[in-house]
Amino acid sequence: MSDLTNYNPLNDPNLPPFARNLSWQQIGKRVEAKEYWKMKMKQNPGNSRYHHHVAPLYGEINDTRNEIKHHRLAVEYNPGSANARNDYGLALYKQGRYDQAEVQLNEAITINKKHTTAMNNLAAVLCKKGKFTKAQEMCERVITLDSGNAMAHRNIAKIFDTLGNTRDAVKHNRIAIQLGPGIRGATHHPDTMTYRNLARQLVARGQTESGHACEHYDAYRALAYKVNILPNSEKTKE
Repeated sequence: MSDLTNYNPLNDPNLPPFARNLSWQQIGKRVEAKEYWKMKMKQNPGNSRYHHHVAPLYGEINDTRNEIKHHRLAVEYNPGSANARNDYGLALYKQGRYDQAEVQLNEAITINKKHTTAMNNLAAVLCKKGKFTKAQEMCERVITLDSGNAMAHRNIAKIFDTLGNTRDAVKHNRIAIQLGPGIRGATHHPDTMTYRNLARQLVARGQTESGHACEHYDAYRALAYKVNILPNSEKTKE
C-alpha cells in the first residue's frame, strides 16, 4: 500500500479529468479509500464523517461487524445527522435487524421531515414486519413530497399487490416504469421485476389486457439476465 498521507485525487495525474472530482469509491479505488479513512480516523477518531464513509466499504467485502460498528459510531458522534441514521438503519435492515432499523429510520425522518430516502427505507422495513398499512402511508408520504420518486411507486405497488389491490398495483407499476431508465443501455435495471409483476397483474385483471401483459413480460425477459433483485431500499446519495 502506497503512502496515502498526502494523497489527493484532485492532483492525481493518473486519473482522467472527469474522475478527479469523484470519491475514491466512485472511481473504484476502494482499498485505497478504506485505508485513507482508517488513517483519518486514527488522527481524529471522533469525526462522524470518517466513520460514515468507511462503513459501506466494509459492507462491500461482507465485513458486517465493522460495517455496523462504523455506522453506529457515525451516529454516536453526530446524532443529529439524518443521513448517518438513514445509512445505519439501512445496514441494520440488510442484517434483518428490523426493530433497530425502524428506530434509526424514524429518527432520520424526525430530524429531516423531507428525507424521502429514509422514508422509502422505512417502508421496506415496515413491510418486513408485516405493517403494510403503515408502509403504504410512508410510500404515499414520499409520493406527496416527490411524485417522481420511482422507488416509492415500486414499493407501494408491491404493497397493493400483497394486499390484493391489483388495480392500484398496476397503476403504480406503470408509473414506476414511465419514470425508469427504459430498457436500452440499462446494466442494473431497477424495473426488471416491475415488468414481470405488471404482466402478471394485467393477466389477473382479464384477457382484454393480455396483449399489454405480453409486452411487459417480454421486457422483463429482456432484462432478466442483467438484474434479478428489485431494490426496495437505498443508501443516502451524497
